[in-house]
Amino acid sequence: MSERVQTRERARASLDLLYRISRELAAQLDLRQLLQHILQLTLETVGGPSGSILVLNEHGRILEGALAFGGHVHDHTAEQLSDTFERGLAGWVVEHREPALVKSTADDPRWLRRPEREGEGESRSAISVPLMTRVRVVGVLTLVHPEPGRFSEEDLELLSAIADQAGIAVENARLFSAEQEGRRFASTLQEIARSISSTLDPALVFPQVLEQLERLIGFDSASILLRDGDVLRLVAARGFRDNRAIIGLTLPVRPEMLTGRVLTTRHPLVIEDVQEEHGWVQSEEVPESRMIRGWIGAPLIVRDHAVGVLNVDSHQVGTYGAAESEVVTAFADQAAAAVSNAQLFAETQSARLRYASLFEDSIDPILISDLQGTISDANVRAQAFLGCSREELLGRSVLELHAPNNEQRPLALASLQEGETKAYEARATHQDGRQLPIEIHVKRIDIGPQVTLQWILRDISERLALDELRLDMTSMIFHDLRSPLGNIISSLEMMQSSLTTENEPLRSVLSIALRSSRRLSRLVESLLDLGQLESGQAVLHKTPAAISNLIGEAVEEVHPVAEARGHLLQFGLGKAELPMVEMDVDMIRRVLINLLENAIKYTRTGGRIGVAARKHGRELLVSVTDNGPGIPAGEEKAIFEKFARVHPEGHPKGLGLGLAFSRLAVEAHGGRIWVESELGKGSTFTFALPMGNP
Repeated sequence: MSERVQTRERARASLDLLYRISRELAAQLDLRQLLQHILQLTLETVGGPSGSILVLNEHGRILEGALAFGGHVHDHTAEQLSDTFERGLAGWVVEHREPALVKSTADDPRWLRRPEREGEGESRSAISVPLMTRVRVVGVLTLVHPEPGRFSEEDLELLSAIADQAGIAVENARLFSAEQEGRRFASTLQEIARSISSTLDPALVFPQVLEQLERLIGFDSASILLRDGDVLRLVAARGFRDNRAIIGLTLPVRPEMLTGRVLTTRHPLVIEDVQEEHGWVQSEEVPESRMIRGWIGAPLIVRDHAVGVLNVDSHQVGTYGAAESEVVTAFADQAAAAVSNAQLFAETQSARLRYASLFEDSIDPILISDLQGTISDANVRAQAFLGCSREELLGRSVLELHAPNNEQRPLALASLQEGETKAYEARATHQDGRQLPIEIHVKRIDIGPQVTLQWILRDISERLALDELRLDMTSMIFHDLRSPLGNIISSLEMMQSSLTTENEPLRSVLSIALRSSRRLSRLVESLLDLGQLESGQAVLHKTPAAISNLIGEAVEEVHPVAEARGHLLQFGLGKAELPMVEMDVDMIRRVLINLLENAIKYTRTGGRIGVAARKHGRELLVSVTDNGPGIPAGEEKAIFEKFARVHPEGHPKGLGLGLAFSRLAVEAHGGRIWVESELGKGSTFTFALPMGNP
């Protein structure tokens, strides 16, 4: 056959090879089978009894490979080519990203010489080309022959053409494999998540995490350690000589140790060779720790806290990279989820026990119902208070068990907002028919989608008895003291008027006695008026009066006491004439005197007390200002309640009736009263009276 015919036949064979390879690429996405087909077809066409093809991952390490010798392709041979790749011709081709033609392996320094293989069967010539994509080298294709000078430049061009086709195919197959691996990874995580959701015991989940992790990442051993105070305790192990025996072993938590670094930084750590790393601890109880080289440690994060470490170990140096670290971290997150679920369950159980204890041990009767009032639970105190067993109460309506007082409207349960509490007085019906006075506090509590109402039935029979006793005592004080006080005041006034100017010392003593008697009389009147004003039975004797006159009378009444304490009284009635106002003169005079006496009592010696009046719209405003200690924030309304006192120890004491009477008296006139205060700077009490139609 002529040289031209041989060239033509060889070109045709090359085109046929490329066509067949293209068909293989289009039909095959399994990486291992693809490599075997490419290598087999290349050997048949280019010639040569032996060859290899390697695929590299993103980190430049061998991912997969195929080896042919004796004219046949053999599987699972990638590890046998590691030396050639790292120190031989294939490594040089990958590093320089260009093909290589070796006519004689004996004279080429790029060839890795193996003395044990010298002699018959040794490779004398070789050809090697990189498998390229647009961005990186994805592999290397190599053919060898026992004869020197066996390969030519034409062979190199043909092999390069094959490599161009193969590079794209290999990358597609690798991406497909990665996608399949990703799906398997997601499926595995989903399987673990289902396992986590089906159990609240991490001890049952951890072995599954390690078992499933081994399916995705090859490891020689793996373990999970949880933090227990100042140590890490081993709770799960796989791949050790005796996994059960090492459960419970502990490691100290130290920042310089690898596990300590993972806990401190809360980031995964990848080590190529732990035996060369500072912070690696070999345990005598775990002989395998002396063989571990490659290592990944991923933190278990629960509520932003590192609670443990997932370790993956290999006996080979540089086994793991970023991709493996991501997988281990994902599995660590699943293990952390198991820990979190267990912790949340334990906390929930603890909270339920605390709630149950508080619920059952409460001194108040408590009922739990839905939004319609149907009872779902009742504590022991409620059962005893109502005379019904729990079984008798369940399913009944709370509204059937009590009736609001006459002045109370039925509560609209559906209008309650989450966390809102309503209170009202009512009468509960005992099983024997007795009516029990109660104060009800109903609160809406939303727990997830479930809406519940908490009903606290507070027994107020003792409070009502005390109120009745107080009313009886007030009535007694009024009726038994009013007449003698009136006689005392009349007698003192008569004695004072009969004394001459020469008896000034005696007149002064009588003035003090008269003021004190009048003050006691006002207190008695206030006690009576308080009860009548609260019940709405007070009768006001309204007449037109000038507020300036009442202010003058009130100031005159308290002036001697203010002067004795060194206070300065100031008026502020304004330039405009103040109108006459319909009012109960005696009641408003007592309001003014109460406010002035309070200011005198609570202001330090030598203070300033002012009283002022002015028009504001259709209201007449009267204010009393002092530079006393002031009133704590949040107490501005409380001081107007009966028997309320908010001043700390060391301040003057009182019954707390004056301001309560003042509020009720002003409100009975259709007005309002309030206080503005700042601690350490004083207070201003103001009341407003309506002025009626112009």
